[in-house]
Amino acid sequence: MLTIDQIIHQRRSHFLADFSGEKLPDSLIHRLLENAHQAPSHKATFPWRFCVFSGPALERLSLEMVHWQEQQADASSFSPEKRAKLLSYPEKLSHVIGLGVHQSGKVPAWEEDAALAMAVQNIYLTLASEPHAAGYWSTGNGTGSEIMRQLCGFDEHTLHRGWFLLGHVESKRTKAGRPPLEQVILEINR
Repeated sequence: MLTIDQIIHQRRSHFLADFSGEKLPDSLIHRLLENAHQAPSHKATFPWRFCVFSGPALERLSLEMVHWQEQQADASSFSPEKRAKLLSYPEKLSHVIGLGVHQSGKVPAWEEDAALAMAVQNIYLTLASEPHAAGYWSTGNGTGSEIMRQLCGFDEHTLHRGWFLLGHVESKRTKAGRPPLEQVILEINR
C-alpha cells in the first residue's frame, strides 16, 4: 500500500491523449465523489456541487461544448482540431464531472472556492491509488458560462468552476519536473 507521501508525490494529471476509451466503473465514480465530499468546509457550508456526465449525457455535453465554442466572439479561432477533440470526448472519456461552488454568503467566496479545490484534490488523491484511472481539472469549454451552469443543473447561487475529465489509462506517469523547494519558500525562521 502506498504511503500518503507517495500518493501526494505521484499525483498527476492525465489528459485526453492518455485515455483509452475504456469506461471506469460507476462504483469508482461514487468513491471519488464520496472522498471529495470529505473535504474541509469552513462553517460547514459544503459548497461543492457535482454533476456527472456519462453515456448519452456525455455525448450531449460534447455537442454543447462545440456549440458554445462556435458562439464565441472569436469563433474564427475555433480550429477543426479543437472541434474534433471535443467531439471525441464520448469515445475517449469515461465520465466528466461538472464542478460547481455554491455561494452560501456565510463565508467569503474565496473560502468556498478553496473548499471546492480541496474536494477536487481529494479526487486527484483517490485517483493516485488507482492503477488505471486518471483525470484532470479543465477550466475551458464554457467554464463559468450560464449555459454550462444550467446544463449541470446548478441553481442560481452555484457558479460553474470547470470540468473534471476522467478516463482509463494503460499506464500512469508518476514523475514531474518541479523546481527545488527552496525556490518557492520566501522566508524560514524569522
